[in-house]
Amino acid sequence: VNDKVIIAVGPRGGKVEEVDATYTAEWNSVSSPTGRVFNPDQGLFRFPLRPGDEHDWKYDMKDPTEGAFEVRFTRHVRVIGWEDVKVPAGTFRALKIVSEGPFQRVDLPVAGNATETAWYAPEVKRFVKWTFENSTAKGRNLWWGIELTEYKVQ
Repeated sequence: VNDKVIIAVGPRGGKVEEVDATYTAEWNSVSSPTGRVFNPDQGLFRFPLRPGDEHDWKYDMKDPTEGAFEVRFTRHVRVIGWEDVKVPAGTFRALKIVSEGPFQRVDLPVAGNATETAWYAPEVKRFVKWTFENSTAKGRNLWWGIELTEYKVQ
């Protein structure tokens, strides 16, 4: 960790294999444990976070392991407000941030809408829960998420 980047190392899907993820100093994804790369970053967090704050953001996502795979996202990000959120690591008072908007695959004729939601807990100095959902005009829906299982603030 420094004032520009956070590098996280952890197991992939509960397996022994370790993978890296890179974030901006604000915890915006630059590269994911799955190998995806975000340019400039996924733009979810803009500090200071205050209920009612909003901003627009555009970014591209590529996956070098999948050849020409590329997706362009246009997002409207809103800080909704404070909520108590329960995850395996405990219950936290967190700010809910929602990012919504269209996406367009560059390599294939696929488009749709995506919603990303994160709960940022100042106590932990990062998000404790994160979800991503997308849907296409053809009715394909995807969902995945992350929940904090343990932590140690230094």
